[in-house]
Amino acid sequence: MKFMLTFTWQPDIHTRDQAVERFRKTGGSPPAGVVLLGRWTRADLSGGSALLEADNLRNLAGFAYMWSDLMKLEITPVVEDDGLSAVFESVAK
Repeated sequence: MKFMLTFTWQPDIHTRDQAVERFRKTGGSPPAGVVLLGRWTRADLSGGSALLEADNLRNLAGFAYMWSDLMKLEITPVVEDDGLSAVFESVAK
């Protein structure tokens, strides 16, 4: 299943700098069981989005735990258009 993760930095510069340093050390790679399909950071560096794929929500929660001390995270399940078209065809009368 695919998930859109959006993140925003905590408001203080010290916390933001800690997150940048952690990213530089780890590359922001997710744990085993979570595939990073793409990541985008806002041009003003206030946050960004990542598209992730995971079959086990525990692995996804582990990734969130790795970063939730330094930034606000929101994780939303998403459906691609072809999957959504199939839903519309099966329920639309």
